[in-house]
Amino acid sequence: MKKTNDLRLPNFLIVGAAKSGTTSLSYYLKQHRQIYISPVKEPKFFTAQFLKFPLKGIGDDVVEKHIVKTFEDYKKLFKWVTPERKAIGEASVDNLYYHENAIKQIKKYLGDPKIIIILRNPISRAFSAYTHLVRDDREKLSFEEGLQAESERMNDNWEFMWFYKDVGLYHAQVKDYLENFSNVKIYLTDDLEEKPLEIVKDIFKFLEVDDDFVPDVSVKYNVSGVPRRKIYAKISKNLNTLGSFLEKRVNYLFPKKGIKIIGFFEKVRAKEVKKPKMKRATYDALADFYREDILKTQNIIGRDLSNWLK
Repeated sequence: MKKTNDLRLPNFLIVGAAKSGTTSLSYYLKQHRQIYISPVKEPKFFTAQFLKFPLKGIGDDVVEKHIVKTFEDYKKLFKWVTPERKAIGEASVDNLYYHENAIKQIKKYLGDPKIIIILRNPISRAFSAYTHLVRDDREKLSFEEGLQAESERMNDNWEFMWFYKDVGLYHAQVKDYLENFSNVKIYLTDDLEEKPLEIVKDIFKFLEVDDDFVPDVSVKYNVSGVPRRKIYAKISKNLNTLGSFLEKRVNYLFPKKGIKIIGFFEKVRAKEVKKPKMKRATYDALADFYREDILKTQNIIGRDLSNWLK
């Protein structure tokens, strides 16, 4: 499906991985006057073309309300695009996990967009996904119990965020994108955390926008953790909804104000969650589970990932 002259759709996508820093990256990029990011951070339009609904996990009904299921609604996300916005994108992180079918839909609607992938140690990513769901008062089991329940949850059509182990099997996912798109950039979460400005400026070059611009990279967005007080679980649970509301009502009329408001709430969220520790035995078991896939992944991306197994 080709774009018409009066319809501007994404020419780049942040496809994942989930809980690897994609929300923070989205906010860093959208500060640039030449970049447009969808006001719905994860429209999940491409996967909505083949996934079965309704999603049946705890709180999945709320998630599903924000999924953009029709092409008409997807196009509306980009109605604010102005001529100076050279790079147009969105960040639906389930596109990486559901790579095979998602790629077919991306090629159908967008052709050959630039692809950005961020990979995180799959063990810490799995635990972050778990504490993300605990944070939002959805996960009721221990991490170990959640791992044991994964196959059943997959069979029962829960949202992919619940698939703690399976989402972190990166090799096939990344390989598929490298083989199907001509412009793919792969970063590690460690890169984004240790040198965020350098990484963002490198992405500016990749997107062919002015790389002299200096964004504010001081805020971390969508931080996982266990809320210190129950009231903050409720606030956190609704923060992404608030973000979408502000994006639609404020951000594209007053961009700096919208980002500052959301950044304020994200700072509050980050302060009000604590970081639990994974049991060493659980870490070691997951390291054994991921070992082969990690070694295969490092070969195709040309990065040493051996520290993920320590």
